[in-house]
Amino acid sequence: MATTKDPQEMEEVEKVFRRFDANGDGKISSEELLSVLRALGSAVSDAELRQMMDEMDSDRDGFVDLKEFSEFHLAGGGVGGGSDGGGGEDLRDAFEMYDLDKNGLISAAELHQVLRMLGERCSVRDCQKMIRSVDSDGDGCVSFVEFKEMMKGGFKASPSPSPR
Repeated sequence: MATTKDPQEMEEVEKVFRRFDANGDGKISSEELLSVLRALGSAVSDAELRQMMDEMDSDRDGFVDLKEFSEFHLAGGGVGGGSDGGGGEDLRDAFEMYDLDKNGLISAAELHQVLRMLGERCSVRDCQKMIRSVDSDGDGCVSFVEFKEMMKGGFKASPSPSPR
């Protein structure tokens, strides 16, 4: 039940946070959260949006700061799954946002399309490299099982090279 303080995992959470924090003010508003969800093709109701914000906004100021976002995700509330190891509905929903053709796999083309909708500048070749880094069965796509591993820190959302 303990939260992970792995520096690499924290770095990944911070990258995701910065994508949500569109205006760079250090906090995520409900409008920013809605914007990202819509860009990913998710049609959420006002009630669902309020519930998501309520789950993360522990100080009830109407915004989610990096500390709240990190605590929520590293405690298992968001990507990466909870202590039950099941991954949860949130992770399945995230996977389905990337699986545009709903075939149970994320291809390089799908990853590229979603990242472009989020404002990332990367090529399909970059996406192929990202997928290869977590594609344990070698089929050129990411399955839900591989996606869970990817979201635990084995995936680099940025196409820039990193030393290994």
